[in-house]
Amino acid sequence: MNNTITNWNGTDWRYIYVRQLKETPLYYDTNLKIWVTYSYTHCKAILEHPDARIPETPVYDLLNDKASLLTDKLTRLSNGEQHAASRAAAMAVFQKIKSVHTGKVLKYLLAAIPTGNDFDWVAVAGKQLPVRLIMQGLSFDEQDCSYAVENLPTLVLLMKPNKTVQEIQVLNPVVDAFYNIAEKYTRRAGLLVGKKDADETIICNLIGLIIQSYDAGRGLLCNVLLAMVTFADSKDTDWNKLIDETLRYDPPVHNTRRIAAKDIVIGGQTIKARETILVVLAAANLDDSMFANPRRFDLTRSNNDKHLTFGLGGHNCLAKYFCIDMAVEVCRFLAESYRQIHILQKEFTYEPQLNVRLVKQLMVSLK
Repeated sequence: MNNTITNWNGTDWRYIYVRQLKETPLYYDTNLKIWVTYSYTHCKAILEHPDARIPETPVYDLLNDKASLLTDKLTRLSNGEQHAASRAAAMAVFQKIKSVHTGKVLKYLLAAIPTGNDFDWVAVAGKQLPVRLIMQGLSFDEQDCSYAVENLPTLVLLMKPNKTVQEIQVLNPVVDAFYNIAEKYTRRAGLLVGKKDADETIICNLIGLIIQSYDAGRGLLCNVLLAMVTFADSKDTDWNKLIDETLRYDPPVHNTRRIAAKDIVIGGQTIKARETILVVLAAANLDDSMFANPRRFDLTRSNNDKHLTFGLGGHNCLAKYFCIDMAVEVCRFLAESYRQIHILQKEFTYEPQLNVRLVKQLMVSLK
């Protein structure tokens, strides 16, 4: 019997999550050698626990100086006493992002499609819109935006736990280029203070924000489009409600990992120091102790914004409101600009990443 999901294709993930919520809301997977928690209460407890830390990504000898620095900054600064410095750096970057008209950027991306042609929403919007909104908000020029869009699939390999020699060889020059671009714009924005460690933290946090926008932003835009076509009854739909319920019902991020810095007792079980915990956020969002009729998409649900998709505690996603605002504006633009939106696929295939559930292609027709 499949307990922990290891492949999205052909998997009824909601059925598995609901079954596990009833049978084993917290258990140790002996095959994967990892604790897995499904319930809302247990997931919330782990997310807020001070001794549940972000696992460190290994630094490979073949990574060059900038790639090693970036790997170190994006993991080690997420834990312990340095965490406050990291969040302060991230907040400083966020505060410099100016408001960009989402509809205008999406219109620009859609304009490249020949009139009347079907297109892949993933390639045209999902992989481009989030990073362009961030970079244009920081006044990056079009050349740098285009470079980022083209090379982000390589940059995100930095966070892959098991990188091949070939992947590292491709990754190193891309990290160097991204670092130089990020340094240029953080300097221009007045974010750098002339202290090596502090400035590196700022630069790396900007790059980290761009990396995070790629998969999570793409997944959100795809799931929201599917929800819009399936559940929105008119252009007067409350888009904020639709976004919140989509984030609960069909989140792009399904799980996150923590490692116990000390023994942690949850639900009567002791998770020993140095053991890893898989926190299944998407299962917590289906917990009927928190959400009534959780397998039903309900725009009138009073607490649909209590989902755990963005996390909780000190490691909650700083881009939460950016993502929600982006998705709301996308829905509003599409509803006002097009009479009909058709999803042209009945079946989908998914990327092999297991922390995020991402369709590889989403063919769409707009009229």
